[in-house]
Amino acid sequence: MGHKQDHPVDSGAVAAGGQPIETGPEVVAEANGAYLQLSDAEFRDRIRAAYRRMAACDLCPRRCGVPRLSGKTGICGAAVKPKVFVWNLHHGEEPPVSGTRGSGTVFLSGCNLNCCYCQNYPLSQLHHGTEMSVAKLADALVELQARGAHNINFVTPSHQVPQLLASVFAARQKGLHIPIVYNTSSYDELSTLALLEGIVDIYLGDLRYTNEDTAMKLSGVSDYVQVAERALVAMHHQVGDIGIDGQGRYVPRGLIVRYLVLPRHSGMAGDVFRFVARRLSRQTYVSVMTQYFPAYRALDRASGIGRKLTDTECDRVMKTWSHSGLVHGWVQDMGEGGGA
Repeated sequence: MGHKQDHPVDSGAVAAGGQPIETGPEVVAEANGAYLQLSDAEFRDRIRAAYRRMAACDLCPRRCGVPRLSGKTGICGAAVKPKVFVWNLHHGEEPPVSGTRGSGTVFLSGCNLNCCYCQNYPLSQLHHGTEMSVAKLADALVELQARGAHNINFVTPSHQVPQLLASVFAARQKGLHIPIVYNTSSYDELSTLALLEGIVDIYLGDLRYTNEDTAMKLSGVSDYVQVAERALVAMHHQVGDIGIDGQGRYVPRGLIVRYLVLPRHSGMAGDVFRFVARRLSRQTYVSVMTQYFPAYRALDRASGIGRKLTDTECDRVMKTWSHSGLVHGWVQDMGEGGGA
């Protein structure tokens, strides 16, 4: 298992159209992770509670009941040991996450969704990766901190929360102190998120759809919208919004909502922005992601999303943003040549 591979998808966020950011582009205040305040006894109780739920797994909304403690795997493809594809410093996340030195990103293998367009499908859908001990993963977290990471960023963690908790606890005993980022599709179980309160500092949560039929067709779950909206409300309740300190630096605590614009589905933007403004906060940062390209099974004609975005679709989303009442966010550069 190496750790010198780059993030397979580059975020490349820049300030969103017409909405100025009050701070420098990547300046993040230094801060300790909230988990330093948690007692050893409480931390251990959380870890034990999480692992017990793997006996007949109900950690995520699929509640598939697979006996993962016996080494069995369910839809997510993960059993007992942490399974990791790669870890490295990543400079392409949103500014409060990547900062100036990069985010200590840990790509976990497997996923509880089955997105036909997943650009990271070798690890999420094909379950590529290496099983490792909690102690080895803890060493990797401490190594990332030593390399200057602003935070530890667990990518697709919903199905490996027990392993996340155990590795952070073990790493804390070895000197880990930087904040924790939970980078998720938001298809998360509320009772599992509750185990993370006081441990996760930044939630980086998607809101991929506002229509359940579309979620079923493209990601294989019939309840994504209701689950993700509830999860985002819970995340926001835990950590609030990203703030700016007196020196104009991002304070590394809060929720960032990501919205991936899909071809032929840009009309969902209005519902995404309304949800954030009304159910979360007008101060919530939204990252509008326009880097979509067809990958994995999205190349099949039946998917309906077998092309890149058009300039017209992106312009429509940004017009919707301008009327949303939201204050903060970023939109990605579509790159040379714009959409297809």
